[in-house]
Amino acid sequence: MIKLSYHVLRTAILTLFLTGCSEDLSKMSTIEQAIHQPDRFSGDRSSDKRRKPLDILEFADIKADMQIIDLLGGGGYYSELFNYIVGDKGKVYLQNTTLFLRFSKDELEKRLKNNRLKNVIRLDSDFADMKLPKNVDLIFIGLSFHDIYVNREDKRLTTTREEFFPQIFSALKPGGKLLIIDHAAETGTGNSLSTKLHRIDEQWTIKDIESAGFKLIKTSDVLRNPDDDLNLDIWNKKVFRKTDRFVHLYEKPIT
Repeated sequence: MIKLSYHVLRTAILTLFLTGCSEDLSKMSTIEQAIHQPDRFSGDRSSDKRRKPLDILEFADIKADMQIIDLLGGGGYYSELFNYIVGDKGKVYLQNTTLFLRFSKDELEKRLKNNRLKNVIRLDSDFADMKLPKNVDLIFIGLSFHDIYVNREDKRLTTTREEFFPQIFSALKPGGKLLIIDHAAETGTGNSLSTKLHRIDEQWTIKDIESAGFKLIKTSDVLRNPDDDLNLDIWNKKVFRKTDRFVHLYEKPIT
Protein backbone atom coordinates (compact mmCIF):
# COMPACT_ATOMS: atom_id res chain seq x y z
CA MET A 1 0.00 0.00 0.00
CA ILE A 2 1.26 3.47 -0.92
CA LYS A 3 1.30 5.87 1.99
CA LEU A 4 0.88 9.59 1.33
CA SER A 5 2.15 12.22 3.72
CA TYR A 6 -0.39 14.57 5.30
CA HIS A 7 0.83 17.52 3.22
CA VAL A 8 0.72 15.62 -0.08
CA LEU A 9 -2.76 14.32 0.66
CA ARG A 10 -3.97 17.76 1.73
CA THR A 11 -2.62 19.32 -1.48
CA ALA A 12 -4.28 16.65 -3.60
CA ILE A 13 -7.65 17.14 -1.93
CA LEU A 14 -7.39 20.93 -2.26
CA THR A 15 -6.49 20.64 -5.94
CA LEU A 16 -9.48 18.42 -6.61
CA PHE A 17 -11.72 20.84 -4.70
CA LEU A 18 -10.53 23.88 -6.61
CA THR A 19 -10.73 22.07 -9.93
CA GLY A 20 -14.28 21.06 -9.14
CA CYS A 21 -15.14 24.65 -8.23
CA SER A 22 -13.64 25.92 -11.48
CA GLU A 23 -15.67 23.45 -13.50
CA ASP A 24 -18.82 24.42 -11.62
CA LEU A 25 -18.15 28.14 -12.06
CA SER A 26 -17.73 27.74 -15.80
CA LYS A 27 -21.31 26.52 -16.02
CA MET A 28 -22.73 29.44 -14.04
CA SER A 29 -23.90 32.89 -15.05
CA THR A 30 -21.61 35.80 -14.25
CA ILE A 31 -23.76 36.73 -11.26
CA GLU A 32 -23.74 33.17 -9.93
CA GLN A 33 -19.98 33.04 -10.36
CA ALA A 34 -19.64 36.17 -8.21
CA ILE A 35 -21.60 34.61 -5.38
CA HIS A 36 -19.63 31.35 -5.55
CA GLN A 37 -16.14 32.87 -5.72
CA PRO A 38 -13.97 30.68 -3.46
CA ASP A 39 -12.09 33.69 -2.03
CA ARG A 40 -15.06 35.81 -0.97
CA PHE A 41 -14.49 37.86 2.17
CA SER A 42 -14.80 35.97 5.45
CA GLY A 43 -18.34 35.87 6.79
CA ASP A 44 -20.09 37.05 3.64
CA ARG A 45 -21.45 33.64 2.74
CA SER A 46 -23.25 33.36 6.07
CA SER A 47 -25.20 36.52 5.14
CA ASP A 48 -26.33 35.25 1.75
CA LYS A 49 -29.41 33.42 2.98
CA ARG A 50 -31.02 36.55 4.42
CA ARG A 51 -29.63 39.04 1.88
CA LYS A 52 -30.48 36.89 -1.19
CA PRO A 53 -27.82 38.48 -3.40
CA LEU A 54 -28.58 36.33 -6.44
CA ASP A 55 -32.13 37.66 -6.58
CA ILE A 56 -31.04 41.25 -5.96
CA LEU A 57 -28.24 41.24 -8.54
CA GLU A 58 -30.43 39.63 -11.18
CA PHE A 59 -33.27 42.05 -10.38
CA ALA A 60 -30.93 44.99 -11.02
CA ASP A 61 -29.40 43.31 -14.09
CA ILE A 62 -25.80 43.89 -12.97
CA LYS A 63 -23.43 43.29 -15.89
CA ALA A 64 -19.78 43.40 -16.88
CA ASP A 65 -18.20 46.80 -17.60
CA MET A 66 -20.72 48.74 -15.49
CA GLN A 67 -19.80 51.78 -13.40
CA ILE A 68 -21.50 51.43 -10.00
CA ILE A 69 -21.67 53.56 -6.86
CA ASP A 70 -22.32 51.61 -3.66
CA LEU A 71 -23.60 54.63 -1.74
CA LEU A 72 -23.32 54.47 2.05
CA GLY A 73 -21.95 51.01 1.37
CA GLY A 74 -20.64 50.23 4.85
CA GLY A 75 -18.27 47.28 4.98
CA GLY A 76 -18.70 46.50 1.29
CA TYR A 77 -20.65 43.23 1.14
CA TYR A 78 -22.30 44.22 -2.13
CA SER A 79 -19.25 46.05 -3.48
CA GLU A 80 -17.36 42.78 -3.39
CA LEU A 81 -20.01 41.06 -5.49
CA PHE A 82 -20.15 44.02 -7.89
CA ASN A 83 -16.36 43.81 -8.18
CA TYR A 84 -16.46 40.26 -9.53
CA ILE A 85 -19.22 41.06 -12.02
CA VAL A 86 -18.09 44.35 -13.57
CA GLY A 87 -14.62 43.06 -14.42
CA ASP A 88 -11.52 45.02 -15.31
CA LYS A 89 -13.37 47.47 -17.56
CA GLY A 90 -15.90 48.31 -14.87
CA LYS A 91 -15.58 50.26 -11.65
CA VAL A 92 -17.23 50.15 -8.23
CA TYR A 93 -17.11 53.23 -6.01
CA LEU A 94 -17.59 52.21 -2.38
CA GLN A 95 -18.73 55.41 -0.68
CA ASN A 96 -19.16 56.07 3.05
CA THR A 97 -19.72 59.16 5.15
CA THR A 98 -17.94 59.90 8.43
CA LEU A 99 -20.91 58.43 10.30
CA PHE A 100 -20.90 55.15 8.36
CA LEU A 101 -17.15 54.78 8.76
CA ARG A 102 -17.62 54.75 12.52
CA PHE A 103 -19.37 51.41 12.20
CA SER A 104 -17.70 49.88 9.15
CA LYS A 105 -14.11 51.14 8.92
CA ASP A 106 -12.48 47.97 10.31
CA GLU A 107 -14.39 45.64 8.00
CA LEU A 108 -13.87 47.98 5.06
CA GLU A 109 -10.12 48.13 5.52
CA LYS A 110 -9.80 44.37 5.92
CA ARG A 111 -11.94 43.77 2.83
CA LEU A 112 -9.88 46.13 0.66
CA LYS A 113 -6.46 45.27 2.12
CA ASN A 114 -3.68 44.61 -0.40
CA ASN A 115 -5.96 45.67 -3.26
CA ARG A 116 -7.85 42.37 -3.10
CA LEU A 117 -10.82 43.94 -4.90
CA LYS A 118 -9.01 45.54 -7.81
CA ASN A 119 -12.14 47.02 -9.39
CA VAL A 120 -13.29 48.78 -6.20
CA ILE A 121 -12.40 52.40 -5.43
CA ARG A 122 -12.85 53.55 -1.86
CA LEU A 123 -14.62 56.90 -1.57
CA ASP A 124 -14.85 58.58 1.84
CA SER A 125 -16.99 61.73 1.60
CA ASP A 126 -19.73 63.48 3.51
CA PHE A 127 -23.23 64.49 2.44
CA ALA A 128 -22.39 68.13 1.77
CA ASP A 129 -20.14 67.07 -1.10
CA MET A 130 -20.10 63.33 -1.78
CA LYS A 131 -17.62 63.76 -4.66
CA LEU A 132 -19.50 61.23 -6.76
CA PRO A 133 -18.19 60.28 -10.20
CA LYS A 134 -20.31 61.16 -13.23
CA ASN A 135 -22.03 59.11 -15.89
CA VAL A 136 -22.38 55.95 -13.81
CA ASP A 137 -24.74 53.11 -14.70
CA LEU A 138 -26.10 52.32 -11.25
CA ILE A 139 -26.30 53.77 -7.75
CA PHE A 140 -27.11 51.26 -5.03
CA ILE A 141 -28.39 52.32 -1.60
CA GLY A 142 -28.80 49.25 0.59
CA LEU A 143 -30.80 49.80 3.80
CA SER A 144 -29.61 53.39 4.08
CA PHE A 145 -31.99 55.59 2.11
CA HIS A 146 -33.91 56.41 5.29
CA ASP A 147 -30.68 57.84 6.73
CA ILE A 148 -31.04 61.02 4.72
CA TYR A 149 -34.03 61.78 6.95
CA VAL A 150 -32.50 60.81 10.30
CA ASN A 151 -32.06 63.74 12.67
CA ARG A 152 -28.71 63.90 14.43
CA GLU A 153 -27.21 66.47 16.77
CA ASP A 154 -24.06 66.77 14.67
CA LYS A 155 -25.31 68.50 11.54
CA ARG A 156 -22.25 67.39 9.60
CA LEU A 157 -23.73 63.88 9.72
CA THR A 158 -27.12 64.89 8.34
CA THR A 159 -28.43 65.99 4.99
CA THR A 160 -31.57 67.21 3.26
CA ARG A 161 -33.30 65.98 0.15
CA GLU A 162 -32.40 69.30 -1.50
CA GLU A 163 -28.72 68.56 -0.89
CA PHE A 164 -28.84 64.81 -1.49
CA PHE A 165 -30.94 64.20 -4.60
CA PRO A 166 -29.19 66.60 -7.01
CA GLN A 167 -25.89 64.84 -6.32
CA ILE A 168 -27.10 61.35 -7.11
CA PHE A 169 -29.21 62.53 -10.06
CA SER A 170 -26.18 64.27 -11.54
CA ALA A 171 -23.95 61.22 -11.01
CA LEU A 172 -26.17 58.88 -13.02
CA LYS A 173 -26.04 58.81 -16.79
CA PRO A 174 -29.35 59.22 -18.68
CA GLY A 175 -31.06 55.85 -18.42
CA GLY A 176 -28.97 54.97 -15.36
CA LYS A 177 -30.60 53.08 -12.51
CA LEU A 178 -31.10 53.68 -8.79
CA LEU A 179 -31.48 50.52 -6.70
CA ILE A 180 -33.04 50.95 -3.26
CA ILE A 181 -33.46 48.41 -0.45
CA ASP A 182 -34.88 49.64 2.84
CA HIS A 183 -36.73 48.71 6.03
CA ALA A 184 -40.49 49.15 5.65
CA ALA A 185 -42.53 51.32 8.01
CA GLU A 186 -46.29 51.47 8.44
CA THR A 187 -48.09 52.93 5.42
CA GLY A 188 -48.96 56.55 6.01
CA THR A 189 -46.02 57.33 8.29
CA GLY A 190 -43.89 58.91 5.58
CA ASN A 191 -40.38 59.56 6.85
CA SER A 192 -41.52 60.33 10.40
CA LEU A 193 -40.09 57.09 11.82
CA SER A 194 -36.68 57.33 10.16
CA THR A 195 -35.00 58.70 13.29
CA LYS A 196 -36.85 56.62 15.87
CA LEU A 197 -37.16 53.24 14.14
CA HIS A 198 -34.84 53.57 11.11
CA ARG A 199 -37.76 52.63 8.88
CA ILE A 200 -39.47 54.45 6.03
CA ASP A 201 -42.89 54.24 4.39
CA GLU A 202 -42.61 52.47 1.03
CA GLN A 203 -45.35 54.40 -0.78
CA TRP A 204 -44.01 57.70 0.54
CA THR A 205 -40.54 56.68 -0.66
CA ILE A 206 -41.81 56.14 -4.19
CA LYS A 207 -43.38 59.59 -4.30
CA ASP A 208 -40.29 61.16 -2.76
CA ILE A 209 -37.84 59.62 -5.22
CA GLU A 210 -40.05 60.20 -8.25
CA SER A 211 -40.49 63.84 -7.24
CA ALA A 212 -36.70 64.12 -7.52
CA GLY A 213 -36.88 63.20 -11.22
CA PHE A 214 -36.56 59.42 -11.16
CA LYS A 215 -39.10 56.90 -12.44
CA LEU A 216 -39.94 53.64 -10.65
CA ILE A 217 -39.63 50.83 -13.18
CA LYS A 218 -40.03 47.70 -11.05
CA THR A 219 -40.20 46.29 -7.54
CA SER A 220 -39.38 42.98 -5.88
CA ASP A 221 -40.88 41.14 -2.90
CA VAL A 222 -37.87 38.88 -2.42
CA LEU A 223 -36.95 40.44 0.95
CA ARG A 224 -40.46 40.75 2.29
CA ASN A 225 -41.32 39.50 5.77
CA PRO A 226 -45.04 39.74 6.63
CA ASP A 227 -44.27 38.68 10.21
CA ASP A 228 -42.18 41.79 10.92
CA ASP A 229 -43.50 44.04 13.68
CA LEU A 230 -43.29 47.44 12.00
CA ASN A 231 -43.56 49.19 15.35
CA LEU A 232 -40.15 47.96 16.48
CA ASP A 233 -36.86 49.63 15.62
CA ILE A 234 -34.62 47.62 13.34
CA TRP A 235 -32.12 46.88 16.14
CA ASN A 236 -34.70 45.18 18.36
CA LYS A 237 -33.65 41.56 18.79
CA LYS A 238 -37.12 40.37 17.80
CA VAL A 239 -36.70 41.75 14.27
CA PHE A 240 -32.94 42.32 13.93
CA ARG A 241 -31.92 41.24 10.42
CA LYS A 242 -35.47 39.99 9.82
CA THR A 243 -37.26 43.21 8.92
CA ASP A 244 -39.76 43.57 6.10
CA ARG A 245 -37.79 45.14 3.25
CA PHE A 246 -38.87 46.65 -0.03
CA VAL A 247 -36.71 46.55 -3.15
CA HIS A 248 -37.15 49.21 -5.84
CA LEU A 249 -35.43 49.96 -9.13
CA TYR A 250 -35.70 53.50 -10.50
CA GLU A 251 -34.44 55.03 -13.71
CA LYS A 252 -33.09 58.45 -14.58
CA PRO A 253 -35.05 59.46 -17.70
CA ILE A 254 -33.09 59.56 -20.95
CA THR A 255 -34.63 62.88 -21.91
